[in-house]
Amino acid sequence: MKILLVEDHPFQRDMVAGQLMQLLSGDEMLLTAGSGAEALEHVLAHKPDLVFCDLHLPDIDGIKLLSNMAERGFSGCIVITSAASQKVLDTVKSMCENLHLNVLGILPKPATIPLLKYYINLTNEHDTNFPQDLIPLSEDEVLEAWKAKLFETWFQPIVRLSDGEWIACEALQRLHHPTRGTLIPRHFLGQLSALSLESELTLSVIDKIIANQVDLKGRPVGVNISMNNLIELNFIDQIIEIGKAHPTLCEAMYFELMEPDHFVHIGQVQEAASRLLLNGFRIAIDDFGAGHTSLQEVEFLPLDSLKVGLSLVLPMLSSRTASALVEASILIARRIGVASVAEGVECIETWHGVRDMGCDYAQGFFIAKPMPVEDLENWYTLWLSLKNHRSLCPPSVLNTI
Repeated sequence: MKILLVEDHPFQRDMVAGQLMQLLSGDEMLLTAGSGAEALEHVLAHKPDLVFCDLHLPDIDGIKLLSNMAERGFSGCIVITSAASQKVLDTVKSMCENLHLNVLGILPKPATIPLLKYYINLTNEHDTNFPQDLIPLSEDEVLEAWKAKLFETWFQPIVRLSDGEWIACEALQRLHHPTRGTLIPRHFLGQLSALSLESELTLSVIDKIIANQVDLKGRPVGVNISMNNLIELNFIDQIIEIGKAHPTLCEAMYFELMEPDHFVHIGQVQEAASRLLLNGFRIAIDDFGAGHTSLQEVEFLPLDSLKVGLSLVLPMLSSRTASALVEASILIARRIGVASVAEGVECIETWHGVRDMGCDYAQGFFIAKPMPVEDLENWYTLWLSLKNHRSLCPPSVLNTI
């Protein structure tokens, strides 16, 4: 892997470079640049896999640098490092998406090793050898992949924070593209929705859960579903019919509602959610705290759990605001009597952080990456040896709420 760190402040540059060197192996390369012009030279000469890009540079600002990189067909991953306002950061991220740049997220200052490690791991999951990865799949490509049965259901374990026990999984889709490799949902979910295949995808996931109960050891699996999918004509009827054919299905799975852009059709959503609840199914809110409608969902829907979004959990070690929002989300869950699940637990420090706040369950790369169902048993064997370590689950824990 080749990493480019673009930072004009010498102290900040040296500090982050030192942190990155702790995470890199001998065959990996770290490049640094103190100006936009120098950074662009490195981009053209070395084609880095990952660029940490500051927005405040002495010659051309980071925004112009990113635009120049897009013009030159940069195909690597980008992390924006800046102390700029959230409004500026959101606008720059949107600009990069429109320019087909692959922005992984934001690195707050000062940087932390766990978050740097997270972005390196995320880059390793991307295939930067194919520039076409940055060009969205067409609806025709996704439809052909659907017909060719190139979609797979992978599973990411969820564990209990009090003792590390594996208690559930989240089902996540992967597309095995013939040239682009394994693709994650952001590459194809929008196209599937436009093709009216979202319900078919959800039903196929449920079929996989039913078929893999032996490997899942009876642990429940969270199935992502959008509000639009939830209120789609006859969808709930189909779920209820499948439940009648498989009486234990409501114990084997639950639904994780993804937040919509606009919280509309509240009556229809409540109807659908109530019918699921009446038939024994449970409902969680996915990515709680990351959007403006989450509190409305908590107020109006019959929930079983809240999943604290990784956009809050990831930066909590370096951001007092993010930490406070994570703690507030966990407190809300406790006050309304539902379970809390922290997504994005990428290191033992975050594990202890959310555990000390009173969170119930955790999910993230520190525990396990998403994997095919047949890999779960080997993962669990390794996890058992780790969870029994005293530093992971000490006998007592300080509750900071």
